[in-house]
Amino acid sequence: MLMLLAMLEDEEDRLQFIKIYEQCHAKMEEAAIRILLNQHDAEDAVQNAFVQIIRHFERTLKIPREELTFWCISIVKNEARMILRKKQKTVPLEDWDSADLSEGESTSYGDLVELITRLPETYRSVLELKFLLGYSDKETAQFLGISETAVSSRASRARALLQEIIRREGYHL
Repeated sequence: MLMLLAMLEDEEDRLQFIKIYEQCHAKMEEAAIRILLNQHDAEDAVQNAFVQIIRHFERTLKIPREELTFWCISIVKNEARMILRKKQKTVPLEDWDSADLSEGESTSYGDLVELITRLPETYRSVLELKFLLGYSDKETAQFLGISETAVSSRASRARALLQEIIRREGYHL
């Protein structure tokens, strides 16, 4: 973290960065580990994300505190995806809350992300929060400003739509 602090010229900015780091670091690392499945790579993704945050620090300071963690997690997800692309790894599909999307085979993480991006925003945001970032139904509901029942319903519909896209595209998951 000292290297990151050295990138900031102003003492007030350093103090603000420390607050952001303390608020977001743990969740960012959790998200990176979920994507990369490797502690070392996850730490690299988090470090790269914080460099991006510092590069755009004026913009970062304008983000409301309650949205900051989600914003930082979005950055670390992008950094983690770049690491995956560089390594050209494949990542096995997860259980997806007991939904039978896979039968033990793997697909590239990039393919899965691309398929998820085809979903309508209403469903895509729930999948990203619940399954890619590991938010609980309650956390997802609070973030999106909807009920936990709506989260569960949207997640179920999203999985069904994703399965339809997978079948239509001819993926063998």
